[in-house]
Amino acid sequence: MTATTVRTTIRISAVPAMELARIRAQGRDDHGNAFAPWVDTDGGAPLRCCLRDSRPGERIALIAYRPVRQPGPYSEVGPIFVHAEECPGYPEAGRYPDDFRVRTQVFRAYRSDGSITGGVVVGPDEDQEEVAAGLLADPEIAVIHSRNVVYGCFMFEIGRPAQDGRAQVGRA
Repeated sequence: MTATTVRTTIRISAVPAMELARIRAQGRDDHGNAFAPWVDTDGGAPLRCCLRDSRPGERIALIAYRPVRQPGPYSEVGPIFVHAEECPGYPEAGRYPDDFRVRTQVFRAYRSDGSITGGVVVGPDEDQEEVAAGLLADPEIAVIHSRNVVYGCFMFEIGRPAQDGRAQVGRA
């Protein structure tokens, strides 16, 4: 199987725009912290709304986000960077985000009930699509969360393209 073939077997999902709109509108994140945007003078923050690095001069915010919505021990809340205002989102669901390829990630595999069933560390020199497709070949795995290997922060969700939109593990 080639990387080109594998790339069509996954679906990449950024943090849903509707959830970010909710957080912006209520002025509080998923942990009750105030939504407090600032101008990023340096750039380079990994944005989870559009899955690219921030650029100098963009308004961004650091918020607490809970990717698994159902109650339980795996329903973690953690920090993520997002644009302060609505952005176009991530347009290439079948392709791993270029700005995240250079980061070592943990692919954490989840069952449909939101429990963790395993994971692997994936380096920048590996074919991320192939690793994800290999994990998703296991029918027990509903989705994968890509996470920062050092800080553990949620990056994005990886699922099967046959699913209608996000698999939304634990989202009622």
